[in-house]
Amino acid sequence: MSTVIKIKRSETPQQIPGAAALETHELAMNVTDGKLYTKTSGGVVKEVGGAGAVSLQTVTNGGAVTDNDITLNGSNLIFEGYQENAYETTLTVAEPTGDRIITFPDASGDVAMLGDSLAFSIVFGS
Repeated sequence: MSTVIKIKRSETPQQIPGAAALETHELAMNVTDGKLYTKTSGGVVKEVGGAGAVSLQTVTNGGAVTDNDITLNGSNLIFEGYQENAYETTLTVAEPTGDRIITFPDASGDVAMLGDSLAFSIVFGS
C-alpha cells in the first residue's frame, strides 16, 4: 500500500509562508501560483524552482509582453552591443529626492548628452 505525503499548502494567490509557519528545510507549496518554498537554516523563506527560476531571456524569447511597470531597486540597465566585449552602455539613476518623470516625445531621433554637465537635450533628426 502506498503512502500519501502532503506538504503544507495554500491556494491563496501570491501567499508566501512566513518563517514562523515552517520548520527549517520543511516544504510548503502555493498550489495556485505553482510555487514551492522552504526555510533555510538561517530562518529565511526561499522559493525553490517555480517562477523564481525563470530568466528574463526565457520570458522575452517566448514573445511575452507586460503592461505592468518594471521596478529596478538600485539596479542599472546595461546595454551590450552586438559584440560581447568590454564595452557596454549603462543607464543608471542617482538616488532621487522626489518622484521624477522623464517623458520621451512621440518622435524619432537621437538622445544627446551635453558633456559632463548636469543638463541634457534630446536632438531629433529629420
